This record gives sequence, structure tokens and C-alpha cells, in this order.
Amino acid sequence: MLRKYQVWLAVFLLPLAALNAQQAQPTQYKANVAVEPFHENKIEISVESANLFDIGSTHTYHLAPQTVSLHWQLDDVGNQGWLRGNTEWIFSGYYTPVIEGPENRFTGALFGPRYNFVQPGWKWVPYVGSRVGFGFTDSTGVLGAQGQDFCFSFAVDVGVRYIINDTVDISIGGMYEHYSNAGLSEPTHQNNGLDSAGPNVALNFKF
Repeated sequence: MLRKYQVWLAVFLLPLAALNAQQAQPTQYKANVAVEPFHENKIEISVESANLFDIGSTHTYHLAPQTVSLHWQLDDVGNQGWLRGNTEWIFSGYYTPVIEGPENRFTGALFGPRYNFVQPGWKWVPYVGSRVGFGFTDSTGVLGAQGQDFCFSFAVDVGVRYIINDTVDISIGGMYEHYSNAGLSEPTHQNNGLDSAGPNVALNFKF
């Protein structure tokens, strides 16, 4: 269990470490904001859908998260080589129907950083990100469900986005998501936890 949270912490801090490295670069590596699709204070709205299956959970799960997110670009494109890119902060609200599993739904919010690997002239932009948050489910009294209705969650996603034009792009990738109540339901109810992974796709609108 400790190792799992050490891995999560490392993944969550990866984009922030890249941001710190970017800020340390000399100004001559800063991109021309006028021609960059990513730049400081740019705002985007995304609509995302995923198809997740349990990995090592105590019960069989099939989840279909539906997410609406606000993306806030924190800086201009910086760094050089394969690290060239920028960091954004994502605020997400989600509703997750449980297609297979003890509960019927999860709903809540996530927030966290994403790093975009932006190369000059590329329409394909790889990214890696992580978000943490909270959620609610209908577990109370359901045999084999999560220990309580309130839970914590975190998600890690990697993928690539294709820039269609100045206002729209599409993202495709893979996502890992975890739910648990950090033992708050114990000893009355077991903290079962849920780990799931699968593909996701999102449509992004720039402002």
C-alpha cells in the first residue's frame, strides 16, 4: 500500500517538476506567444469520455466516466528539445455510471496539473497529467461496495492531442483512476478501494 502511494506521489509531482525546470530556462528559449497554440492564461473547456475496467480490485468493475473540465494554461511554452512545452492546471467535474459493479455511480471533482510536450509546427501534442479529488457513490448497505459513500480519488492520464484548428482539438489517450476512503470507514466497513484503467477521448474548445 505504501509503495502504491509513493508511485502516485511521484507521478503527481512529475508535471510540477517539469514546470520548475521550464521556469529555470533562460528567456531566449521562450516561444513567440503570437504563433503558439499554448500560452500563458489561455483557457479551454473540454468534454471527456472514458471506458475503464478494474485492475486488481476485489470486484469486477466497468466504469464510463463523463467529465467536463476547465483548462488554465499556467505559462508560455519554454524549455528545449523533447521537454519543450508548457503546464496547465485542470479543474474537472465528473459523473461516472457504473456499468458493472456493486454501486450505480460515482460523482465528484478532480484537479491537478498536465504537461504538454509542444514542438514547433506539430499538430500532435503529447501530454502527461495527474489529478486528485473527491467523490460520492451509493455504497451504503450494498454488499461488496466501497466502505462508505464519500471517497477520495486520483487519476493519471497520458495521451496525445491533435490540433484541428485555432479553436478546437481532440485528445486520445489512456487513463488510470483510483477510488478509496483512506480507511475512514474502518473498522465498521472494509475500505475495498477501486483501481481501474482504460482509454479516454476528449474534445477541447479554446477561448
